[in-house]
Amino acid sequence: MGEEPRIGLALGAGGARGAAHTGVLKVLEREGILPTVVAGASIGSLIGAAYVRGIPTMDMEKEWLSIGVSKVLRGFMPTFPRAGLSSGHELRKMLQDWFGDARIEDLPMPFAAVACDIDTGQSVVLTTGSLVDAILASTAIPGIFFPVRHGARFLVDGGMVDPVPVAVCRALGADIVIAVDITARPVPATPTTHSVWSRIGDHVHEGLAQQKWLPASLTEWLDAAPREHPAPPERPLPGLYSILNQSIAIFLQEIVRLKLDLDPPDVLIRPDLTITALSFRQAKDGIGVGERAAEAALPALREVLARRASS
Repeated sequence: MGEEPRIGLALGAGGARGAAHTGVLKVLEREGILPTVVAGASIGSLIGAAYVRGIPTMDMEKEWLSIGVSKVLRGFMPTFPRAGLSSGHELRKMLQDWFGDARIEDLPMPFAAVACDIDTGQSVVLTTGSLVDAILASTAIPGIFFPVRHGARFLVDGGMVDPVPVAVCRALGADIVIAVDITARPVPATPTTHSVWSRIGDHVHEGLAQQKWLPASLTEWLDAAPREHPAPPERPLPGLYSILNQSIAIFLQEIVRLKLDLDPPDVLIRPDLTITALSFRQAKDGIGVGERAAEAALPALREVLARRASS
C-alpha cells in the first residue's frame, strides 16, 4: 500500500456560474473526499481561497444566497473608465472582510490563483503574497475591472489563458486532480420563431388542461392556434449581444479543450449550467447543479482513489 494520494482541486473560471463550485465542495465534504491542493482561475480562485482558508461550505452557500442587486452593484461600483469600468475598490473591501491580511504562503495547504499578464498574454501563477491581491488579479475581467499591479506587470482575469488550471494543480504537488469546468458552452444564437410558438403552445396546452369550464370547441381552437403558426422562411440574424456572447463561449470552449487535452484531469466535473456569467441571483440553481454533477462523478472518483491507493 502506498502513501495517501494528495487530492488536488482545479476550479475553473465562469463568473456567477462559480456557485456550482460550492455545490461540488458540498458533495466532496459530505463524502469525506478532502482536497489538499487547490488552484483556481477567476471565480475559481475566490472559491478555492475560501476553501483553503477553512470557510465552511455552509457559510459559502449562505454568502451566495445572500447576493442581491445592491451587493452586486457595490462590487462593480463604476469609477472613471480609464482602465475599466470599476477600480475594484469595493470588491477589495469585501475580500478584506473575508480574508484579512492573509498571505498565500501562510495558508494551511498549497494554493495558486491564475492571472494573465495583459502585456504578453502569459499565464501568471500566484503562489506567494497577499491573498486578496491574488484574487483581485485573477478575477479582474478586462474592461470591467482595472488591471492589478504586480511588480512591473499588469494582471487581469486568469480565465483568459487557463480557464481550468489542471497543470497548475499538478505543479503544486497533487497526485490526483479533480477539475471543475464551469465555462459557458455555445448555444443556438437565435432559436426559430416556430420553436417559440411551439413553446407558447405547450404552455397554453398545460393551462387549458386545468380549465374544465371552457367549451370543448374553444379549447381545441386555443390549443391548436399557436402550433399552426407558420415557421419563418429562415432564421433571423442574431443580435449584437448574442454574437459577442457566443464568440466568447466558443473562444473559451476551445481554450478549455486544448488545455484539457494537454493536461487531462483524473476526474472532470462539468456542471450543466444554463445561467450566465452575471446571473448572481440564480446562485441557488448553480449550487444545486454543482451538487448533482459532483454526485454523478462520484463513482469515477472513487475508482481513481481506490486504484491509486492499491498501487
